[in-house]
Amino acid sequence: MDIVILWTLGMWAVQLLMEWLVYRIQGRRMTWVQSILPCVTLLGGAIVIMISIDIGGWNGIGYALLGAALGTSGLLTLITVAITALVLQRRRRK
Repeated sequence: MDIVILWTLGMWAVQLLMEWLVYRIQGRRMTWVQSILPCVTLLGGAIVIMISIDIGGWNGIGYALLGAALGTSGLLTLITVAITALVLQRRRRK
């Protein structure tokens, strides 16, 4: 179970790095592009879980854990991007 947690945190770190690169490329502005990656990742995790149901057995459980990790990292990234957008918006006002 520890490997699933490490895998989730690793995917989250990679997604945050990608978000940061997009933020830097776009001239330090938050745009709608940063919301797409976490949503696609979340959707991908759900699709992997649905496929794992068809597989069944022990292999299906493994794929379900992979899908859960993928979906969780997407959700964590989406929450992080939303909080970042709020903080940057409040800083611009002041």
